[in-house]
Amino acid sequence: MHYRKDVKQVFEELESKDSGISNQEAQKRLQQHGPNELEKAEGESPYQLVLRQLKNPLIFVLIIAAIITLLIGFYVDMVVILAVVVINTVIGFIQEYKADKAMQALMSLSAPKAYVTREGKNEKIESSQVVPGDVIELMAGNTVPADARVFDHKELEVDESMLTGESVPVAKNSEPIDDDSVPLGDQANMVFMGTVATQGRGRAVVVKTGKQTELGSISEKVGSTEKQQTPLQKRLFILTWIIGASSVGLALLAFLVGILQGREVVDMLLFSISMTVAVIPEGLPVAITVTMAIGLTRMAKRNAIVRKLMAVETLGSCNYICSDKTGTITENRMTVTKVFAKDRYFQFKGTGYEPEGEILQSGEKVGDNEDLKKLLLCGMLCNTANLFEEEGEWKIDGDPTEGALIVSARKYGLGVEQEEQFEFVDEIPFSSQRKYMSSVFNYQGKCFIMVKGSPEKILKFTGNGDNKKLAEKYTELADDGLRVLGFCMKELPQKCPENIDIEKESTTDMEFLGFQGIIDPPRESAIEAIRQAHRAGIRVVMITGDHKVTASAIARRINILEEGDLVISGSEIDKNGKEFLAKNVEKTTVYARVSPQHKIDIVEELQKKGKVVAVTGDGVNDAPALKRGNIGVAMGEVGTDVAREASEMVLSDDNFATIFQAVKVGRVIFDNIRKVSFFLIATGAGIAVTILGSLFFGLQLPFLATQVLWMNLVTNSFQHLALANEPGEKDIHLRKPRDPGENVINAEVLRRIIVIAVFIAIGSLYIFWQRIEAGFGIEYARSSALNTIVFFQFFHAWNSRSLNKSVFKIPFFSNPYLFLSLLAAILAQVAVLHLSFMQFVFRTTGLGLRSWAETVGIGLLIIVVMEIDKLIKNIMVKRRGGEVT
Repeated sequence: MHYRKDVKQVFEELESKDSGISNQEAQKRLQQHGPNELEKAEGESPYQLVLRQLKNPLIFVLIIAAIITLLIGFYVDMVVILAVVVINTVIGFIQEYKADKAMQALMSLSAPKAYVTREGKNEKIESSQVVPGDVIELMAGNTVPADARVFDHKELEVDESMLTGESVPVAKNSEPIDDDSVPLGDQANMVFMGTVATQGRGRAVVVKTGKQTELGSISEKVGSTEKQQTPLQKRLFILTWIIGASSVGLALLAFLVGILQGREVVDMLLFSISMTVAVIPEGLPVAITVTMAIGLTRMAKRNAIVRKLMAVETLGSCNYICSDKTGTITENRMTVTKVFAKDRYFQFKGTGYEPEGEILQSGEKVGDNEDLKKLLLCGMLCNTANLFEEEGEWKIDGDPTEGALIVSARKYGLGVEQEEQFEFVDEIPFSSQRKYMSSVFNYQGKCFIMVKGSPEKILKFTGNGDNKKLAEKYTELADDGLRVLGFCMKELPQKCPENIDIEKESTTDMEFLGFQGIIDPPRESAIEAIRQAHRAGIRVVMITGDHKVTASAIARRINILEEGDLVISGSEIDKNGKEFLAKNVEKTTVYARVSPQHKIDIVEELQKKGKVVAVTGDGVNDAPALKRGNIGVAMGEVGTDVAREASEMVLSDDNFATIFQAVKVGRVIFDNIRKVSFFLIATGAGIAVTILGSLFFGLQLPFLATQVLWMNLVTNSFQHLALANEPGEKDIHLRKPRDPGENVINAEVLRRIIVIAVFIAIGSLYIFWQRIEAGFGIEYARSSALNTIVFFQFFHAWNSRSLNKSVFKIPFFSNPYLFLSLLAAILAQVAVLHLSFMQFVFRTTGLGLRSWAETVGIGLLIIVVMEIDKLIKNIMVKRRGGEVT
């Protein structure tokens, strides 16, 4: 019961102190207590994965068929059917096992971090490495990594709803609680693993890790959970059942027609079951899983880690991106370039975080200047970031804007020595609602209150007669595209009293010090990505806390703000109401000085108008909008844990260009699912139409049951998985976003399936009929028909690489998997026709060169048919004024 003990007792018990434990001691404790991780819900074992393949209702049909063939004495047919079961199970197991491992690897990339103090130094480590006795830093927006006892705090509040159900954040303190049975929600001096700091800052010493934590004990009781399917997977599952039911219906029809024509009952029964198996695309669910896994891996390589599969399908239809500015569109390498102190401007040279660069006034190097010194000192002290050098590179630990203020002070010559002379007393942390930060210090027997914040707030606190003139100076800096912060201070003649009212002292009778103008240069990659997004029919909207003038200047520079677009501020939305926002939301590309609620309102209004909206963010205040968006995109480098938990996707490089790359991959994933579905369904329909055609025209059956099963094996075993590896068509980013309600098998694809199926039937039946008429015999005719339909499907697999573009415009070897799978299938087809063992099993015979040429030539015509279809479609698109692909 650590909440009952005072802080000193807790430190003694854990053999720790407020400067933390040593790294050596941390490693010992890590070995003793184990990683700070919850016992992960057990995934499916290999045995369970195999069983899941066999639980497929479509596999049940195969097993029933095998049993029937055994009972009626068709042993060879039984072996072939069981071979189909085994091969499908093995392929499904291998692919799903690989996909599951890939997903686990991707999720580990977004593992949470923890801020600890070890040997007196602040470090950022994996949460799994936290041990009892570690001192952790608690900051707004970060997840608490372990159960810990608070010993230092400033306006610290923690959201514990995940443990207690209490929706209101709990204010934390460090006082012991003298009670034997205090519920979690009332343990105000404790923080618990998995909860989230929502406000303020604090420090705590870790008392429990991993499964010993409160969350760990709950996790053990919960156990494993079943994987949820995405809406796309559910729709495709329904589609598969529809196809399956249709296939069974067609098989029954074939059986009845055959019986009415006087054919053998046993033959028709076996044949109908085999036809059903061949027509059903039992490989489709596995192919979808593989397609998504491949897509997620491709996204991860482009620095986009997808946390929720639903985002994959949504990305392809995204038509609005509501993006934060700092660090996403810009580089997040803040640099102070222009400063206004009292009544003069100063230029700062140098970029990035290296504390070197001249300070000029009117082109002349600046010497001592008391006004400038006070301004820069305020920026350095009223600050929570740290500047440090690592491996020859200067870096910032903390907020990049605050880091820029430290760098500007260092350029003037203010360093650690000056900083250490000021004794820290207390502070008011910055918040998006408050829009300022205040720090209190004792220095040389006096009390200093230093404040930084939005220029509007600072001018309000100073309240002198020059405010209008100063506001003009602030606007001049903003016009240059600079982010502007204001600074003020107050000096009290005695040391700070213990009960000082910081908020009152910080907001009245303050001395105005000046402004610092900070530039965050736009990313070159973001500028190009925005241009491409516009070409792809995606509207990019910038939502920022910057002043309207600054936001407009940046937006013009990166081509977000164009002629006729509106720029709206949060105050305008408040003044004019939601009707004003609804009226102008599609005309507005820049929102400035917005609050978290404004961001939610903007997203909601766009969604009401049928837009599919991706939202970016990094802070606690962004989490509601990230959840509300169709796709929440959190920043991985500077983003808070709260933002990451609320999002479907995490950008490991915080780059806008990565969002657009992920959208492209999302489109490729949906495209590949459609291609796989088109291939499998069209080939299955072709087999069904061929068989039904032979029955209705009174011909002998063109295939035996085992031959139908062979078609299923040789054409569907690997080609559909190879199509899942299609790299994506080069112009995919130029297409307009798809309708999110659009089905995989839309009207256009369905029409083509019918065309393909009918053409396959005509070609196969023609060869079969021609061989019978020429007196070649039934076995030779069936072998010829089998070869024809198999090559129809081979060429159709190649044809399915694009539903719009000519197959001759796609590089032949851009998908080596498809080439290799077809090569292996062709060798297998040669074997089934010319090896005596295979001839015995499948009742085939060898073909002469002429028959090979004719059957392959007719199969090749499927490409001609599709090329003509694509050409006609593109001509029609061109006439309607669209882009030809």
